[in-house]
Amino acid sequence: MKARKYNKEGVFVSEVELPAELFATGISLGAIYDAVKAENANNRQGTHSTKDRSEVRGGGIKPWAQKGTGRARQGSIRAPHFVGGGIIHGPKPRDYSSNLSRSVKKKAVLSILNKKAEENRIAIIEDVEPSSYSTKSIYNILKNMEIAEKGNVGIVVAGENQFLKKSTRNIENLKYVNSKRVVCRDILYNNNLVISESALKELQAQYSKKG
Repeated sequence: MKARKYNKEGVFVSEVELPAELFATGISLGAIYDAVKAENANNRQGTHSTKDRSEVRGGGIKPWAQKGTGRARQGSIRAPHFVGGGIIHGPKPRDYSSNLSRSVKKKAVLSILNKKAEENRIAIIEDVEPSSYSTKSIYNILKNMEIAEKGNVGIVVAGENQFLKKSTRNIENLKYVNSKRVVCRDILYNNNLVISESALKELQAQYSKKG
């Protein structure tokens, strides 16, 4: 598979061959599903809570006599069928976290990369390492690549460059992705991926068969 390569200014240089260790492994939709499902579950706080009839305040007195009123017998106005009463089988705080094996996570990342490559949605760029905060310069790079207006874009870089990371915060539809801590959602839900040369080497070392 091939991808377009750009220099630091976002100017097209040439087409390059993507490493077979990453982009010749096939696509597993099942692995992608399992990985995204686990990540969604791990993002849930699980702090939701409702009160059952024993936790609702009030209702300690019998609302009316057992007999003689013509109405159905009731023991508390906090029964579930009363307004303001307890909730039946409502949600309680719980842990939604889900474990995902390394092999499935690895297969999912490779599958997403292969899927993006097949759709020509991956671009390679020379390492951009700004020495100051500049949102405009980063946006101009994407504009030169003619990718800024094509929906969500994920920029995959190696490590944490604070100047680059903070310069991307105010750019709409741009997601900063650290190649050492890849989240499947971050690369799947972006229409296009811009991968730096050093990040590509990091991905190759981390997710290839040898890695």
